[in-house]
Amino acid sequence: MDPAALAADIESRAEIRRTPCGTGSMVWRIWGRGAPLALLHGGYGSWTHWIRNVERLGRHYRVLVPDLPGLGDSDMPPEPDHPEKIAEVVASGLLSLLEAGETADIAGFSFGGLIGGLVAEQIATRARTLVLAGSGGLGIRRGAPIELVTWRDLPDETARRAAHLENLAILMIADRANIDDLAVYLQVRNATRARLRSRLLSRVPALPTAIPRMSAKLHGLWGERDITAQGVLDRIRQLLQSLQPGAGFTVIPRAGHWVQYEAAEEFCVALLALLRSRA
Repeated sequence: MDPAALAADIESRAEIRRTPCGTGSMVWRIWGRGAPLALLHGGYGSWTHWIRNVERLGRHYRVLVPDLPGLGDSDMPPEPDHPEKIAEVVASGLLSLLEAGETADIAGFSFGGLIGGLVAEQIATRARTLVLAGSGGLGIRRGAPIELVTWRDLPDETARRAAHLENLAILMIADRANIDDLAVYLQVRNATRARLRSRLLSRVPALPTAIPRMSAKLHGLWGERDITAQGVLDRIRQLLQSLQPGAGFTVIPRAGHWVQYEAAEEFCVALLALLRSRA
């Protein structure tokens, strides 16, 4: 199926809800029924970072997936656009979507891990579990910086598409053979709509302070070949377990940073298993 048609088909089965965001709104898409599971996407992304997971997880949970403020279809957050302020917008929206007495599981990918941790801190006992997937905000950096291809000033669509494909190979997906037409389509669409400079915000080391203050149980879920964790995967595990003794940590073999896309089935199986173990 054409990538645009495939994304539209999956989106068509979602319920759309809007919550306040700055002077506008944050857009949420909801699949399934049951206990709430919030999925927070990564930087320069949208709900489509979870496109291979929402319906699979929706068989077991009510899956609530926002476009984070300033990304996808959501409006910009109020200034200043610090992670804590963005998390306040997300936390308020999430609470408004929960039924009385409900607690939510939260899974955050990359930039969404940083925001998810701050949301879990802010909503306190309404957050049951926090799962960090390739998360930013930990204050641990790999040795060499990740240099992405600049695409905004390229002369035509073909050149820009090639740059986006290369960025997927550099940052997001470990095995170039796993970069399909859908991944490129989503990368192009997400990056060109992004207004929030989330990559810079991901470097704010807020989670080591937020995690010890939250009530949620913590679990890490990383791709073995995540470039953002190259050489420091053990340090990340050790940090999470020092911040919350007993925190789980799962590594999915051969997968890169965008672990829930590149290894979608393995990711869903692992996530469902750990959420059940926290019940």
